[in-house]
Amino acid sequence: MLLPILSAILGILTFLPFNFYLVAFVFLVPLFIFFLKEKRFWRLIFGSLIFRLIFFLGTGYFTLEPILWAETILIFLGLPIAVWTAKKLFANFHSSFVIHYLPFIALPFLWTFFDHLEAHCSLTPTYIATAGNSLGSSPFVGLAGFGGLITLTFFVALINAILTFIIFNYSFKRKIFFTKQNIFAFIFIIFLFFSAWQISNFELKKNSSNYNKLSHVIKFAAVSVGKKFDFNQLSALKDELANKPLDLIIFPEDTIGQPVSFDDNNNIIPFGNYSTFIFQNLAKELGTNLIASYDTLQGNNHDLKYDSALLFDAQENITGIHNKNRLMFIGEYWPLGDWHPTFYDWLKEKDPGIKAYAIFDQRNADMRGERNLLALELKKNSIPFATAICSEIHYPNDLKKYQENGARFIINQSSNRWIDIGLNHYLYLTANLKKIESIWLSTPIISSGVNNSAGIIFPNGQEQKIGYENIDKNYGIFFGEIRY
Repeated sequence: MLLPILSAILGILTFLPFNFYLVAFVFLVPLFIFFLKEKRFWRLIFGSLIFRLIFFLGTGYFTLEPILWAETILIFLGLPIAVWTAKKLFANFHSSFVIHYLPFIALPFLWTFFDHLEAHCSLTPTYIATAGNSLGSSPFVGLAGFGGLITLTFFVALINAILTFIIFNYSFKRKIFFTKQNIFAFIFIIFLFFSAWQISNFELKKNSSNYNKLSHVIKFAAVSVGKKFDFNQLSALKDELANKPLDLIIFPEDTIGQPVSFDDNNNIIPFGNYSTFIFQNLAKELGTNLIASYDTLQGNNHDLKYDSALLFDAQENITGIHNKNRLMFIGEYWPLGDWHPTFYDWLKEKDPGIKAYAIFDQRNADMRGERNLLALELKKNSIPFATAICSEIHYPNDLKKYQENGARFIINQSSNRWIDIGLNHYLYLTANLKKIESIWLSTPIISSGVNNSAGIIFPNGQEQKIGYENIDKNYGIFFGEIRY
């Protein structure tokens, strides 16, 4: 079991927030060797389980939750089962090509499929931990222009598979390392790296050129606030925004840390109407469009709770609403009825703030909204855009549909009040994913968050931002422009 453990450790190094992207091209090699050498089915399963558990402990520790992790790992275990099945199938062939080469050809395809199946089907998406996301800040990120994150994942898995082939070939040719097959494999790796680098540069330059040709400009301000930001600091923030020639001001999800209250039946009472009043007035006072995200009560009886992004114009009108479609497991929805693990009762006593989570009372759960676009009205122009509230930015295929439906830019309003340990790690991996998505879709992505940076990622992968760590007044404002 040393090989899966070694692979997990290398994987952890790959995803650390220090951009050790080169480790990505070797971290799967020990695991691939284990897959091909192990002859016992249950050891293959157990080794894969050990790999994924250690890997998650080092890369996704900020999401530690037993049900979520168990479900995610179970999906991943489809990979060793597929490898076992493929090995049995290949063993029935008498072709030397099938026996000696096809297993190595199959590995990158199998890895890419199950890596992304796990990311998509998990109760909480894990795209930030897919192999391709490690290249989000690398010279190869432009490969995302062809197929997005899947292409990057396949590229990583392919290099690892070729290196695995070299090691296997050496084990069969112990007297000499540089066999013809190994020399060809090394040359092929060099060719792949050089080609990938050139293609990446070409795609980034093409995106940059196409974006710079756009003639219209939107001037915006994206707000970033600290965890303890409150109403008393809103006035100072407003003064900094006043008299600026802005077309749009973006506030993060749950900007003010809405006070949580409960009725006589111990159900949460959202303060959506009060927040609407605050941001409506702010839009009018500043004389511009403003978008903010918070809990709202909707429906004829105001009994439907949503996590919403509301777009206001300078006359206080609500010109668009996006209700969050991808809800967060445990906090916003709980699919297991009245049952929940008993340790959550202990957590509730330690942190009364989670008392409002859906896991404790499904009547507090959010309703699921639609995937719709909003429109920014500027003089005679109507500019469609998408807003991805918090975790919605972690679903690349959803963003692709927004872009195909006409979105000219994407806004990510988030709140990271839920995370303490590992915040920088999480933000680094999320920023990598946003870069990949922006390049893939040729669409700028604007960020505005609580305990998060505010800024913009351009379609060429370049990022401009203000760091949330450097906010000395508990808020920061990023002023930028979008071309459309």
